[in-house]
Amino acid sequence: MAVDLQQIGKRFRFYTNLKELEMEQLKTMTGSDETTLSNIICGKNYALDELVAIVKHFEDLNPQWLIYGEGSMFKPMSEDGTCRDGQKGCLKKDKVAYLGQMREMLQELDAAECAKGHHADVDALKAKLDEYKATH
Repeated sequence: MAVDLQQIGKRFRFYTNLKELEMEQLKTMTGSDETTLSNIICGKNYALDELVAIVKHFEDLNPQWLIYGEGSMFKPMSEDGTCRDGQKGCLKKDKVAYLGQMREMLQELDAAECAKGHHADVDALKAKLDEYKATH
């Protein structure tokens, strides 16, 4: 399966928006420079080694989903319902204000995946957003 840098960028942007991570936070967390992070988010030319070095700083992010669009965005939770970083539900805080934006990004991601002939699990993500909205 070929790696699509633009799709990786869209998925990474979706993840960072969901986690409410700004560029300064990303630079601090990863030790990467703004140019490298911007290139990844924009899907521009970058080395996969740079991506791997950055992704290792996000314990709840599923690299299989990020790179190939397969599986869940988040790694499986532990039995007590927390992620590896100890956060409940893998989300930093209440995301109700972001549901509209996330839905739009999912639609964009879904359209791009379909155009490439990929079959990402976007419907499951939409359902999770709806479930989250209903409970908060």
